[in-house]
Amino acid sequence: METKVVLDSRTFREFTIFDMLARRKAWKSPVTFASIMTISAIVCFIMHKTDGAVLLGSILLMIGLGMPIVYFSSFFLNLKEEIKKQKLSQGRYVYTINLDSSAIHVRNEKEEATYQWDKAYHAYRNYDAIYIYITSERAFILPSEKTDQDKAWDLISKKMKDKCTKIQSNKINLRSVGEKS
Repeated sequence: METKVVLDSRTFREFTIFDMLARRKAWKSPVTFASIMTISAIVCFIMHKTDGAVLLGSILLMIGLGMPIVYFSSFFLNLKEEIKKQKLSQGRYVYTINLDSSAIHVRNEKEEATYQWDKAYHAYRNYDAIYIYITSERAFILPSEKTDQDKAWDLISKKMKDKCTKIQSNKINLRSVGEKS
């Protein structure tokens, strides 16, 4: 099953958000930091009769809430810049992926690679794409409009067995909402 992957900004954005915030759980550190600083600020506010406690509590609260805001703002700003840098706003051909019973074959204009199924790290399926991770850091995206997702997922599930995760999402397929047929 061969798929020419044309990556657009929406697919890249959804993948990056999934990879960083859901799979790698990069949200945990800023949220933990905010929680610790907020609890410390509350302790300071409780001790409001002590000189400087309210001021210290206010500073801790501003830092505790400000740092995660800066973290997530820079994450989304960098994501926006990467989309511009990669010229994905209108979609761009990135690679062709061929899934067969023997291996995962990937090629682009410059190179070609083959990955054995048993060496692949993990695969995820969400509402409109399949992400095949060759390593914990490198993945290939199969957008739903470019391939038969059910057929591809059946093959991937058969070959990767327990290294497959179907992401449960109540999200509506955004590609079909508001777009004209």
